[in-house]
Amino acid sequence: MTEQPLSQAPAPGADQPAEESLIWEGCPKWQADFNKLSLTVLIAIAAIVLMILFKGKLGWGAWISIYPELAMILFAAGWFAWIRVSRRNQRFKITNLNLEYESGVFNKTIQNLEMWRIKDIVFHQTLGERMLGVTRVELITTDPTTPVIILEGLPPGRRVFDDIKQAFLLAKQRRNIIGYVD
Repeated sequence: MTEQPLSQAPAPGADQPAEESLIWEGCPKWQADFNKLSLTVLIAIAAIVLMILFKGKLGWGAWISIYPELAMILFAAGWFAWIRVSRRNQRFKITNLNLEYESGVFNKTIQNLEMWRIKDIVFHQTLGERMLGVTRVELITTDPTTPVIILEGLPPGRRVFDDIKQAFLLAKQRRNIIGYVD
């Protein structure tokens, strides 16, 4: 490694690479899947109710008639487990320079998006999401492989949204692409 003479060294305050700082990192909250999880529970309850009704009509000796209901219960339990496992295997790491999204249960996929590629950011929070304490943020990007990224299950409130907005505006300013028109 060669040293630069002082005359060629960057002046203090000159454009330095931005220091990376963490905005948010973690798995989405389970409440983001509340609707799907509720549906699996309702399917299991319906199967149990059907099983009780058929046992009352056919008698306790007719075990063959409950196989469809058992299949419904097993399906609901498997779907419930799959939803939880797949959500636990999603991971976001949002910094002021980029967004890293990891997903996959059997095969891992890691996508990286630089903040300056974000065109617009949209904050979503329905009444149910507000009650459950989750937030959805939609990122519209210029990346051809992922033009829209939806970050579900973020912590409640606007803090993460505002931090991402500030980060992508600063990243565009650093890259001198403010006012860029497609």
